[in-house]
Amino acid sequence: MITVALGAARKNGITYFFFPQWEKYKFINHGFSSRSGGVSKGPFASLNLGYSGGDVPGAVNENRRRFLEIFGQKLDSLVCGEQVHGTRVHLVEKSFYFASKDQGRVIPATDALITAEPGVVLGALSADCLISFFLDPVTPAIGLAHAGWRGTCSGILAGVVKSMCRFFGSKAEQLEVFMAPCIGGSCYEVGGEVLDFCAGSLWVEDIVFLPGKTPDHPFLDLQKTNFNILKRMGIQPGKIYGNKCCTCCNQHLFYSYRGIKGRSTGRQMGIIFLR
Repeated sequence: MITVALGAARKNGITYFFFPQWEKYKFINHGFSSRSGGVSKGPFASLNLGYSGGDVPGAVNENRRRFLEIFGQKLDSLVCGEQVHGTRVHLVEKSFYFASKDQGRVIPATDALITAEPGVVLGALSADCLISFFLDPVTPAIGLAHAGWRGTCSGILAGVVKSMCRFFGSKAEQLEVFMAPCIGGSCYEVGGEVLDFCAGSLWVEDIVFLPGKTPDHPFLDLQKTNFNILKRMGIQPGKIYGNKCCTCCNQHLFYSYRGIKGRSTGRQMGIIFLR
């Protein structure tokens, strides 16, 4: 895994992040939001892009409109998964995209999306979980996945690789993956439920735990674990990019469920689309 510095930009009062290594590709656009530049109040201040948690829906709609406008997109271009910490990967085809225009475009029981359709904006939300951006620059095709501990240890990113190879004819060695800011390994303490689940995981050898304050509460490193899984799936290590930006340690920039100790908070969003 190559650790890179995120690019940062500010437009219309909104600070967002991007991956400089993908600026050479003129056929895609992507971004990862911060928490600044929106209209939400209280614990959701201010660019909350998620409806869960209790924020005013109208404020979330306005925040989404502002964020998408930076990229020249509108609300009716956005497709998201329901995000249930599962492993389902959904192929967004043109027929679904147009047929579902009035349905909010939220795919039930889905945590990862893939498409080869230009103009379809894939979106994923997080407040500590890892959002991973996938690119096949040859086809071209894209993917976006949400992974907390359960999705990570169930291999959802491996599912995205398999799905892109199946539906687009992608080759694992030509795929590139960027991991957005998430909770860092030194902040993500886990306990018995996670340890028991991981012990039965098909990916148990790839899961990276760091020593915790007590033996039965280690820290889980989401980026390193997913890197190991992606590498095992055949993606070249030099095409997997991570970063050192922890959402829990940077709550002035990001929402963090752990940082706020499980209380109500907002969500940042990652988006990617083919031009």
